[in-house]
Amino acid sequence: MTTIETAEQIGRNRTVSAAAVLQGRAQLDGYPFHYLAVTSDSVSWALHAVEHLRQYGWELVNVAPFTTMNTPHAFLRRVPPVDGATGGAAGL
Repeated sequence: MTTIETAEQIGRNRTVSAAAVLQGRAQLDGYPFHYLAVTSDSVSWALHAVEHLRQYGWELVNVAPFTTMNTPHAFLRRVPPVDGATGGAAGL
């Protein structure tokens, strides 16, 4: 059975697993924060998830190859959408 990671669950810890992102089990619609950490067993899988999330407006800030839990983390921030008419950030 596959477990969905909801925006509420992800928001509680501000982390999402790379596996959930890559398997389509991460629901980030409604995620209320601008920053997010992607966790994985390997830096490679974390970066695969980062590449996937890039198309949804997330930008890589930093990668920590290991933490106290010995799990790699990729840190992202949500980039404001660009206004097509002016080329500037929408709403600014």
